[in-house]
Amino acid sequence: MSLSCFMKLSAAALILSLLGFYSAGIFAEGIPKASILATGLFVGCLIGGLLAALAPKAAATTAKPDNSKTATNETSSNLYVGNLPFNAVQDDIKNLFAPYGEVRDIRMVKDRRSKRFKGYAFIEMNSDAAQAAMLQLNDNEYAGRKLRVNEAQKKEEHNRTA
Repeated sequence: MSLSCFMKLSAAALILSLLGFYSAGIFAEGIPKASILATGLFVGCLIGGLLAALAPKAAATTAKPDNSKTATNETSSNLYVGNLPFNAVQDDIKNLFAPYGEVRDIRMVKDRRSKRFKGYAFIEMNSDAAQAAMLQLNDNEYAGRKLRVNEAQKKEEHNRTA
């Protein structure tokens, strides 16, 4: 959890618990203030958790247009990276390609039913950096596996004429 997520969660919990604590004397005669405080903390954590979970998605969608502005100034390439270890995560792949240039996007392909990583990904980066990474990393070993790094091919439309 990032610091900003933690701050949002804490703020929501604190506000709702204090609101419940101070309103207990007005609206809830006979209910112990401590139980209202605890209920406020619980509800605040739930609402704060939702805020923390939804806010990064909103920030990511607003960050995309900024990245597209920089992408128009430079050409970018998509790389296919195959034979990755099945336990690889995005940070592992980013750290592998970062020495060659800025990694703009990583799309890890997962199985539709099991949601498990299939062992290959697509990396978007500057064309010069992509060429350097392709030359250096193709057929090199990573975590005991021989990587395949090629320029990604565009998806072809399949015509089904039966």
